[in-house]
Amino acid sequence: EDNLTGVTNYVLPVRSSNGKKTASVIYVFDSNGYSQMEEVDGYDWIAYDQVLWYKEKSKVLTAENNGNPLPALAFFHIPLPEYRDVLNDQNAFLYGLRKEKPCSPEVNSGLALAMVQSRDVMAVSVGHDHVNDYIAEWRNIMLCYGRYTGGSTVYNDVPGGNGARVFELTEGERSFKTWIRLKDGVVINMFNYPADLSRD
Repeated sequence: EDNLTGVTNYVLPVRSSNGKKTASVIYVFDSNGYSQMEEVDGYDWIAYDQVLWYKEKSKVLTAENNGNPLPALAFFHIPLPEYRDVLNDQNAFLYGLRKEKPCSPEVNSGLALAMVQSRDVMAVSVGHDHVNDYIAEWRNIMLCYGRYTGGSTVYNDVPGGNGARVFELTEGERSFKTWIRLKDGVVINMFNYPADLSRD
């Protein structure tokens, strides 16, 4: 999207099986790089104009769907501060591998809250931290890590080796399945949203 912070902000509508309407949405954000402010160390954050852009896109898509938020997923690289915050909740749902702390920005620009308010995003998936592949629940949004997929780096000692997180949406439902597929084809950590969040 032109005139926004970053270079890879876009909305990918997923069409219905008959091609007549948008059935779900994928939001992609540029999570930028390092902080551009002398007063703030560490990683950059998704900028306020990007948050406003998301809110407006979500509002339009919801209106076009008769006021019902479309099932949505969001993808970017650097984990939101909420990835760090959820680990302080002893009752939080957490599933998968956690071998390092989330390397999140120090500034919270409000994207996760905007997603809660817009009621469309079911899950966020990020990378950045090579030896995490877990998912955790925050305000009924799943905060997911992908799986380390690249070549050799200074730290990539993820048990089981490289792989990828896969998502599967079902048309007409506010649900998804996600799992990790390892390089050798083995599937691990199958999760069904929202069914597997039930505490019954």
